[in-house]
Amino acid sequence: MGFIKSVHQLQKQSEEIQRNHDVGAQLADAQAKMAGANQLMAQQTAAANAAATGLDAHATVVASRDAGAMINMQPLIELDLTVLPPGRPPYPATVKQAVPQVNLAMVHPGSSLRVKVAHEDPNSVWIDFVGSSLPTGAPPGDPPPAVA
Repeated sequence: MGFIKSVHQLQKQSEEIQRNHDVGAQLADAQAKMAGANQLMAQQTAAANAAATGLDAHATVVASRDAGAMINMQPLIELDLTVLPPGRPPYPATVKQAVPQVNLAMVHPGSSLRVKVAHEDPNSVWIDFVGSSLPTGAPPGDPPPAVA
């Protein structure tokens, strides 16, 4: 009798769950998350284009915070930057970018990073983590220094 009683209780629990399940709210939430993901992908594509054709610049990290997502097992970080393009006045920009785990220490407030800025949209900024790990004064095309 114990087994049949347990099956009956399980059936009651499943009926209760189905009564309280709001499919419309769940679908609306999924739609909002997909819209956010599409917007993030568009921003990442614009930043990747800046990486290929953008203007070399430096930026100082003003603030950094976790954006609450992962891309390819890399945390998505939102950074408030002060971008310092050559020959132009500094300006603020906010960037969301996946940061490799090994580079998380580079995005603390006050740190200086090499960036690429899109010509058509100065708010589209891509952080060059490889170039940022070079010694200060090294040209952007130089490889990272060898570790002895």
